[in-house]
Amino acid sequence: MLVTKIKYTLIMALGLFPALLMAQNTPSIGIGGEIGLPSGNFAGVSAVGLGASLKADLPVTNNLVLSLSAGYMIFFGRHNQLLQVQDLSYAPAKAGLKYWLSEGFYAEGQLGAALPLSSGLKTLLAWSPGIGTQFKLSGENKLDLGIRYEGWSGKRDSNLISTSSVNTKGFAGLRFAYVFGL
Repeated sequence: MLVTKIKYTLIMALGLFPALLMAQNTPSIGIGGEIGLPSGNFAGVSAVGLGASLKADLPVTNNLVLSLSAGYMIFFGRHNQLLQVQDLSYAPAKAGLKYWLSEGFYAEGQLGAALPLSSGLKTLLAWSPGIGTQFKLSGENKLDLGIRYEGWSGKRDSNLISTSSVNTKGFAGLRFAYVFGL
């Protein structure tokens, strides 16, 4: 129920206040908090992930931006009487393109690696399509709200039970960031 309310609130926020929105035409750096809501088989391992990220946007054209991001994500392992899953910590590093669809509303795709910080985990290919919006604050500063699907794929981790040799950790990601214009 809480997850559904968060999704509806975020979708409403992405569509409101178009007068406060602005397109990207100057370099910027944003720092933000992230929430990961696991999906598929990954939801059986973790219920939620939290993290922080740093993202740089470098304009290529008026509507196209090169985005570089790095961060930290921890997915809290599920615990019950039969199963004790360890927390999974990664440092995702990605690069991609952000395209401004309209004033303040963008679509983005990124590709990179999820580097393991927990023992027994492997480096995974990270990919993420998403959408977002930015609200103008003071000067060149903005509030960035984004939602994405993120997948981390690679060989199976040795410490997780699975019948497949392929490992994909998928989640819906929410990012709330403060963006500093440069």
